[in-house]
Amino acid sequence: MGNIITIAWKDLILLSRDRMAMFFLLAFPVLMGVLFGLMYQGTSQPKPGGLVVAVIDEDQSKMSEALINHLVANESLKVERLEMEAAQERIRKGQIVGMVVIPAGYGATAGVFWENDPVPLKVGRDPSRSAEAAMLDGFLMEASGKLMADRFQDTDQIRSLLDKQKIALQQDESMNPLNKMVVGQLFSSLDGLFNNLDEVSKLEDKEGAGGNPLRDNGFQFAKIESFDAFQKPTNKGPTIRSGWDISFPQSILWGVMGSAAGFAISLVRERSRGTLLRLQTSPARPWQVILGKGLGCFLATMLVLVVMVALGLALGMRPQSPVLLAGSAVVVALCFVGIMMAMSSLGTTEEGVGGAGWAINMVMAMFGGAMMPLAFMPSFMKTASDFSPVKWAIVSLEAAIWRNYTLGEILGPWAILLAIGATGFAVGLYFFQRNLR
Repeated sequence: MGNIITIAWKDLILLSRDRMAMFFLLAFPVLMGVLFGLMYQGTSQPKPGGLVVAVIDEDQSKMSEALINHLVANESLKVERLEMEAAQERIRKGQIVGMVVIPAGYGATAGVFWENDPVPLKVGRDPSRSAEAAMLDGFLMEASGKLMADRFQDTDQIRSLLDKQKIALQQDESMNPLNKMVVGQLFSSLDGLFNNLDEVSKLEDKEGAGGNPLRDNGFQFAKIESFDAFQKPTNKGPTIRSGWDISFPQSILWGVMGSAAGFAISLVRERSRGTLLRLQTSPARPWQVILGKGLGCFLATMLVLVVMVALGLALGMRPQSPVLLAGSAVVVALCFVGIMMAMSSLGTTEEGVGGAGWAINMVMAMFGGAMMPLAFMPSFMKTASDFSPVKWAIVSLEAAIWRNYTLGEILGPWAILLAIGATGFAVGLYFFQRNLR
């Protein structure tokens, strides 16, 4: 055991003397964390069906169904009808962007532009996907605009609403008589307008003329209220305690990947400079050399995780489960120790391993969601992301920091990370021992 610790300590001392390596190990992820926290926004358009949203229809009216149909017709959305608890669970696990709750009574005021207090749509969002959630709001506004056009096309229904408004206007004693007269004349004018539209529609049916002049009107109307997606719409209190809760898992991974690439290069450097040959002649056995290298990489990776978490706490990050966060940190570090061993077998020179290692890191980051949101990726990239350890590392960290996973739920991502790490370590060990012969 003493030989293993000695080798690990030696590697850490050498690492601390390499300023460039220390920059990518500590300074670079800190910089990424701050930038992600302050400026992280997506500007790309999602791929068709890239935004998966849940719809809970509590109104069960003709207008609520029309709204859902307009959302379904949007190629950028994939709409799923779920119950509240199922939608909350999928948002918590990062599987959908958010959910739209259509409250009871929505259909009575939807698409009525003169309504002073319309029933609002309630939207719960995944707080880590703010750019996609903003697009969802835009799509809801668009669908509501079409809903207004639908309302105006049904002249019988709109006249019925006008009649109710006229009665309410006559019974309203608080309104100024002059204002009451003006609004009454407006309602009368609208009634005449819809009578004329009926005549136009009859002529269109006879002559084959083109569409209703209000069918494609430019009005877009919706009142949207946000609520905590992990609670009922009537409750208050955010689940996210700080914006840093969202930004730091991605930034941590850049430091972890830098640690793996740096130690992979150090293994090749020692092989090319004869250090490994000298270690073979020392009392240390080959397996102790391997474990010493792995222990050094593990400790360096844990240092990155501890420093980044400490910085996050200083900035306001408040993990929901410190115990699961510690477990996730250990599992992520073990996974990337195995990846480091596999990287070290990619070439015989420092330049070759360094280039290949960072190329692999970039691919893992791109497919794993550390560079761009998964919703903006083509379908094949989303499928491939399941094979990226970066994705599962981010899931594990988010699960402990703000997604509030239980131990049973987080065991799945942990098992995947450990399996990837064990596979990488086995591959690296095989080539390492072969090169020692």
